[in-house]
Amino acid sequence: MNKGVLLLSLVLLGGTAAGGNEGGESARILPFTRTSFAPVRSEVFEIPLSISDIEKVADISLEIRTGDDDLIRRLSVPINDDEAVVQWDGRDEENRIVPDEAYHPVLVVEDKSGKTQRIDARDYSGGEEVYHFEKNVRQGEISYTLPVPARVLVRAGIKNGPMLATVVDWEPRTRGFHAERWSGRDKDGLIAVAENPQVGYLIIGYQLPEHTIITYGNKQQSYRLYRQERQWPLRQADYANAVLERSGKLVRPEFNTPVTQQKSPRIAVTLTDPESREPTKEVTGFEEMITRVELHPEDEAYLDQERYEVTFFVDNVFIAEEEQGFVPFNWRWSPAQYGLEPGSHVLTVNVSGYRGQVGVRNIEFTLKNQ
Repeated sequence: MNKGVLLLSLVLLGGTAAGGNEGGESARILPFTRTSFAPVRSEVFEIPLSISDIEKVADISLEIRTGDDDLIRRLSVPINDDEAVVQWDGRDEENRIVPDEAYHPVLVVEDKSGKTQRIDARDYSGGEEVYHFEKNVRQGEISYTLPVPARVLVRAGIKNGPMLATVVDWEPRTRGFHAERWSGRDKDGLIAVAENPQVGYLIIGYQLPEHTIITYGNKQQSYRLYRQERQWPLRQADYANAVLERSGKLVRPEFNTPVTQQKSPRIAVTLTDPESREPTKEVTGFEEMITRVELHPEDEAYLDQERYEVTFFVDNVFIAEEEQGFVPFNWRWSPAQYGLEPGSHVLTVNVSGYRGQVGVRNIEFTLKNQ
């Protein structure tokens, strides 16, 4: 594990806390007319509020927070009437447009006695598995219709073989129809995944909490990069307080982990000659080569908290695995000893966390005759 990566404990949300949906709130967020907007187009999002016992209220603010509970923006709420509308322009405290993600408004109400109440929909909603919905796969596109706003995962791989492509990596999506453009190939462009007769797809999601606001249109910055630039520490899940179900519905385990931990691990694979230690993509006869697998330091920090395995496939056929995964991992092997014929082959490496994350890298090499 990279010891320079700081982990910050994240207290997970569960149950119905004070100020939840059981009544007794001094203020509450009313239903939205929409659930997404594009700050890059100078759009604003209106958040309607209802305020009760207004004569007892001293101050109200509205915090815009990420799925990792980082504070993005604090907005003032007027308390001149029992109803109010707060506008958010999709910018943070530094006036920067936020990356495309799901954000959560949290009401902070202070009464005249000095008591503070936090009203956060994540205390009582979100995480319920969303699986049974309309899905369709065709050339160049994977489409689906969500019954509720959800965070979605779309993967493609070979049945009883490797995972080859992540099309949608636990991204927030609004309720309704979505069409995801996909070339049908892996990220490295080496395998025509969709054309394989044994291809299989995983299309699942989990429900986002009430009052979630989804931003879109920012192609300049990812959520991962945004957090890095803000120098926010990695969030660490507190599995002891994990939410397992709500009203009899299964809560996806991903809901109980930080957003960045849900993402596919970023892996790097290099092939080297064992004698010269120089990069190579060719091996002759029964000669050996070294396959080196490395993880991005942030993903290594997360996977080091749990067990993970490193699995190798050639031309979509299982070759070897290391169940007690660690990185950097060096595998010295001879392709010919595994029965491979001379010619061009594709080596697939999967790094799989025990909480469902799978990173994939495909790399081409050539086996020559002796």
